[in-house]
Amino acid sequence: MGCGSSTPTSATPKTKSSNQNDVIVTSDVTEQDFVSSTTKSKKASSQTNGTAQPIKPKSNGSTQHQVQQQNTTTQHQVQQQNGSAKSSSGVNVVLSAKSSSSSRSRKDDIIVENVEEIAGDNVKPKPSRKKKAQIMSNPDMFKNIDSHVARTPASVCSSIPTLTEYLIKPARTPLERARAIYKWVTTNIAYDVDGYMGRSEKKSCDSGNVLQSRTSVCSGYSNLFESLCRCAHVPVKVINGYAKGFSHKNKDEIDLSTLQTNHAWNAIFVEGEWRLVDCTWDAGYIDGKSFHWRKKDYYFLMDPEYFISTHLPYMNNDLTTSETWQLLDKPVDPKTYFKSVKLEEGSVHFGVFPRSHKDTIIHMKGEVCIEIQKFTSGEIEDTLLTFKNEEGTKEYKDCVATERSGNDIIKFHVRPHKPGNYKLNLFIYATGEKKEWPQLFNYEIKCDKVMDNLVPFPDYRQIYGPKPEYKELGFGEGVKDQSFYTTNSGEVEIVLPTLRQMSVLCTLEDANSNKIQNAVFQQSTENSIFLSARLPQKGYYKLIIFAEKENKHVVGITYMIHCSNVVGKFMAFPVQYGGKATEYRVILHEPKVKEIPANSTVVFRFSSPVLKSVQAGSKVFKKTNNKDDWEISVDTPEAGSQFNLFGSDEESGTRSGLFGYITKYNVI
Repeated sequence: MGCGSSTPTSATPKTKSSNQNDVIVTSDVTEQDFVSSTTKSKKASSQTNGTAQPIKPKSNGSTQHQVQQQNTTTQHQVQQQNGSAKSSSGVNVVLSAKSSSSSRSRKDDIIVENVEEIAGDNVKPKPSRKKKAQIMSNPDMFKNIDSHVARTPASVCSSIPTLTEYLIKPARTPLERARAIYKWVTTNIAYDVDGYMGRSEKKSCDSGNVLQSRTSVCSGYSNLFESLCRCAHVPVKVINGYAKGFSHKNKDEIDLSTLQTNHAWNAIFVEGEWRLVDCTWDAGYIDGKSFHWRKKDYYFLMDPEYFISTHLPYMNNDLTTSETWQLLDKPVDPKTYFKSVKLEEGSVHFGVFPRSHKDTIIHMKGEVCIEIQKFTSGEIEDTLLTFKNEEGTKEYKDCVATERSGNDIIKFHVRPHKPGNYKLNLFIYATGEKKEWPQLFNYEIKCDKVMDNLVPFPDYRQIYGPKPEYKELGFGEGVKDQSFYTTNSGEVEIVLPTLRQMSVLCTLEDANSNKIQNAVFQQSTENSIFLSARLPQKGYYKLIIFAEKENKHVVGITYMIHCSNVVGKFMAFPVQYGGKATEYRVILHEPKVKEIPANSTVVFRFSSPVLKSVQAGSKVFKKTNNKDDWEISVDTPEAGSQFNLFGSDEESGTRSGLFGYITKYNVI
C-alpha cells in the first residue's frame, strides 16, 4: 500500500536541500539530549503535549551542513533529581553511566541499558547482523506486551506522553517499548483512503493530529511512531523513499532524475543495531476503495535483505547516504530495485524465492519456464497460479502448467495463446486449519510471439507430480523423477516405485477435463506399479492417480502427458475388477484390449506366482507346473457378450474377477 506522498509534516524533524521538494530526516540525538543540567533546564521552554523547542544537532563533518531540527513531539527535556530524571510525561527515567551495566527504578521506571544506546541516533547505520528469527526466537515473547496494549483505555490516548506512559509500563527493554508502540499504532491507526485517493482533503500527518483523528497516510504513521518512540526513549528515524505499494507500476527502466518518493517508514535502534519497521503496511492495505486491517507484525524488524524487495530509501537526492539505510553489506542500486521481483509475504515466510527469473517483467517468445526454489527445510506442499490479461479481467487456465522438480524446485510453464501483456501471480499453500494461499510474487509477461500449432494445457493450476505425503501413501522416491510425459505413438508406459504391494485408482482427462474411459491399465509387483495409458488423439492429458488412505482414496500423484501423434485406432483396455489382480500379482500380456473377436478362438497370456486356478467364460484351467506363466485358449461367444477372466490362489472354490472383455465382430 503505497502512500500518495512521503514528505514529512512539520511534526517530523527535517532538512531541506537547495531543492525545496527534497526532504531528509535528521533526528540526531546525543547523550547531552538525555542528561539535563540546571543551565539546560533554564533554557528549555515550557512544553505542551510532549512538544519541545528546536535544537541544533552536530555538524556531520564532511558535508558541513548546519541543520536545524524541528522536533515538535519527540524531544523531551529531562531534569535530574536525586540521581533520577523525570520526563515531561511523568515517567521516571533511570540513566546509567557509560558502563554496560543497567539501573532500575521503581515498577514504572524505564530501563536504559547504557548512555551509548540512548544516543543510538548518533550511531551510523550499518548492516544488520542479527536475524529477525533470532531476535524473536520465542513466538510468545511479546505476549504480555501485546495483551497490555490491547487493553489500552481511551483515557490515556489524549496525548503522546500519556499514551506512551501507559504503553511502556510492562516493557523493560527498548525492544519491548518499541513493540508496544508498534502494536498500538498498527491496530489503532487506519489508512486515509479517501485522502489518498483524492476523494476528500488529506488528513494531517502531524503526530498529534494523527493520534486524535486515528487516520492518516504513511507519513502520519511514521511520524506518530517516531514521536511515541522518542517519548519512550527509543532511538528512531523516519526514512523516506520509494515503496512498491498500491501506486507502484512495474517498469523496464527508471529515470532517477524524475524519481519521487512515495512512502515513509521507520528505523529503530534496538538490540545494538538499527532495524527496519513499517507501521503502515502492517496496519492494513487498500484496494482502491477501502482500507482493510491486517494488524500483523510482518514488517516489524524485517530482515533487510527482504525489506529491500519493497522499500528503497531515497532521501535528499543523496543516493550514497540513502543506501546505508538499506542496512545491507551490498546495497541494491535503484535500477536493480525497480526491475526486481517484489517478494510477497508467502515468499519470505516460507523461504521461497525466484530461481530463474529475478526481474518482474519477462519478455518472451513462444514459451517461458519460470523456476522457484525453497531455501528452508521441508517441501513445497502445493502452489497455485493465475494467468490473466493485463487488465486482470480474463484468466487463461490452459496456458500454464506447473511441475515439481526434485525436493525444492517448482517449474511454471507459460504459453500464451496470442501476443500481448499478461499478469502471472504465484501463490503457495499454507498448511493449517484454514486453507490459505499466501502470495509468493507476481510477474508481468510481455509475449511478442506465440508457438506454432499451439496445443492448450489441461485446466490444472496446481503442481504436477506427487503430493508431499506420497511416501505415506506407499509410493517410492522415484515417483518424483518425472512429472511430464510425452508420446508420439498414442501410448505411454509409466512405472511407479512403491514401498509395498498396492493398487491405485486412475483417471485420465483431456485438456477440457473430459474423462477417457478404460484408457489406463495397471499391473503390480511387490515394489512397482506399471501403468499403461492410451490416448485417443493428439493433445495434452492429465493423469490423476489415487491411493488409499484411511479407507478412502485421495490424490497421490498427478502427471501431464503430451501426445504429439497417434498411431492407429484408439483401443480401450480391458476392465480391471477390484484389487485381486494386484493381490495375485497378475501381469497380463495379451489381449490388452477391451474388445475381442466374437465366435473365435482367443489366446490369453498372463503370469502370476500366486494363481492356482483360472476360469475363462465357463471353462476352468488349473496350474499343472511350477511356472508362473499361463497360456490358455478359449472360444468366445457371439458378438456383444461380456467375457470375464476369473482367478484364485486355490484350485477350487470361489474365484474372483480379474479382467473383463466384450466380444465384437470385425475387431482389428
